[in-house]
Amino acid sequence: MSDPSTDHLRNRPRQARSAARVEHLLDVAAEVFEEVGYDAATTNLVAARADVPVGTLYRWFPDKAALAEALTDRYLANLVVLYEDLLQWLGPEERLGDFLHRVIGRLVEETSGQRALPALLVSAMVPGGRSAAGTRLRLGLEQHIRGLIDMRVPGVPVEIRDRSAEVLVTLAHLVLAEAADTSAGEEHRAAMTSEYIDVMLAYLEAKFPAADHPSWTDPEAPVRPAFAAPNRAARLAQADS
Repeated sequence: MSDPSTDHLRNRPRQARSAARVEHLLDVAAEVFEEVGYDAATTNLVAARADVPVGTLYRWFPDKAALAEALTDRYLANLVVLYEDLLQWLGPEERLGDFLHRVIGRLVEETSGQRALPALLVSAMVPGGRSAAGTRLRLGLEQHIRGLIDMRVPGVPVEIRDRSAEVLVTLAHLVLAEAADTSAGEEHRAAMTSEYIDVMLAYLEAKFPAADHPSWTDPEAPVRPAFAAPNRAARLAQADS
């Protein structure tokens, strides 16, 4: 398997010193993307911050997009490992709210040092799709969320699952952006993260209630349910069968 950090290079480093320089350029690019945003970042700014001639940067990366793509490879590789680790501990007895708090808590913990992540996610939300790397990162997150919905809501129609995953990944963007905001105090960030998780949980509970939930027959329900999910008793029974 290739090294994700080198998949978008113009040339592959053949010596340890060159490989270290490439990693340094990526680390600096992450800092620049975090500080000024993807759109305002430039290769000249990255090179200046890394204290190298811009020609040195171009030796490895043809443009800003290649830097973003290489960083995205880093993040996606980490997210795959995190996702697989979390799902192996998801049992039928765990309530969705508890799972969400655990997942988001780990996601924030694992990505807090990945400084360009929020900027790349935000870039994917800009009309016109300015960042292909950000879009790829968003799609990677959506894929994991679709898998989670399939697991907890068996048989859900694809169009409902995909639409819900798109909503949830947008809310996840807000969580990651809040967690990365160093201008706010730790207490404020924790409180806001908890609020966003509550929004995610309320959305899931409203869209995927159990089949016997009153919202299915209430014509004045503020949110129309989309598909019935098995309740905790049904999940436990299925696990024991």
